[in-house]
Amino acid sequence: MNITETIDQAARKVGSQRKLAEVLGIKEQNLSGFKKGRYCSYQMHAQIAAVAGLEDLALRILVDGMADTLSDEVAHEAQAKAGLKAMLAAFPQT
Repeated sequence: MNITETIDQAARKVGSQRKLAEVLGIKEQNLSGFKKGRYCSYQMHAQIAAVAGLEDLALRILVDGMADTLSDEVAHEAQAKAGLKAMLAAFPQT
C-alpha cells in the first residue's frame, strides 16, 4: 500500500486528515506533502498504517525500511539485509 492509500485509510479511521495529523503530532501540511510525493520516513509510514489499524502492514513497512538502510557493500550488513528480505518474502503481502 502506498503512502497516499495509507493516509486516506487512516484519515477515514480517525475522521479526517486534520485529526490524523493531530494524532500523529505533525502538521496537516506534512500529510498533504507526503501524498504529493514529499519524503515520508518508513517509521512515519508505519505509524500511519498503525493508526489505520493495519498492524501487519506497519510491521512490514518497518522491517522493509530497516533492511533498506543496510549496505550491500558491507558483508555482514548485506547478509542481514538478505535475511530480512527473505523473511518478508515468506509472508503474504498485506
